[in-house]
Amino acid sequence: MPSIIPENIEELVAEYKRLWPLIPKLHRNIAKMADKNALKTCAKRLRLSTRQGAQLGMVFANEYETELFQDYLIYMYRPRGFSLVRQMRNRKPYPVGSDEQMLLEGMHQARFSLFWIKELHPNGGMVVLDVITGEELFVLDQSLPQQEMVGLLAAFRIFPFRDAWMHTGANMAFGIISEPEGLKPLGRKLNDRQEQELNEENFFRWQALIRDHL
Repeated sequence: MPSIIPENIEELVAEYKRLWPLIPKLHRNIAKMADKNALKTCAKRLRLSTRQGAQLGMVFANEYETELFQDYLIYMYRPRGFSLVRQMRNRKPYPVGSDEQMLLEGMHQARFSLFWIKELHPNGGMVVLDVITGEELFVLDQSLPQQEMVGLLAAFRIFPFRDAWMHTGANMAFGIISEPEGLKPLGRKLNDRQEQELNEENFFRWQALIRDHL
């Protein structure tokens, strides 16, 4: 069986580390495109809305909820079928060939799923099993390979990058599953609605888990 780890792993990791600081900057710029209706809709979907009299707002229990809300907002809010990330990419605000525009080309193809970490690569990545599709993928990452996280079940969003994948940064961890026999991938691709529902289901599951431990 061919290795999931790319042959040009050192080159990929070096480029990933160089580009990673641009991701949160791009996310902040994209989030600024959200109007009041986008914020209201996403807050309602994630049950983060709060009302004081006639004033409608949002309430976050911790900084992680804020990050996950932004991730949902810019990738899952799709008026007329176009996410905010795709809208930003289509506007071409950055020069052709720039790092930012190149990242946007991948980010608008992002998909959310549930992953089981099968193997860590100390140089900067991990082999994961997509529990929904059944695919094994190599995802670039800086933090998890430095920790004992083999067997971690987590939900996050990935997008294609060169010969591997990157993730958007916001993730929801559900604990270690040391024996993968109980994991039975569905072997299916999700449409936009199903992906959104999966995102929301995992957010509520994670929210209940994290609030119990705060």
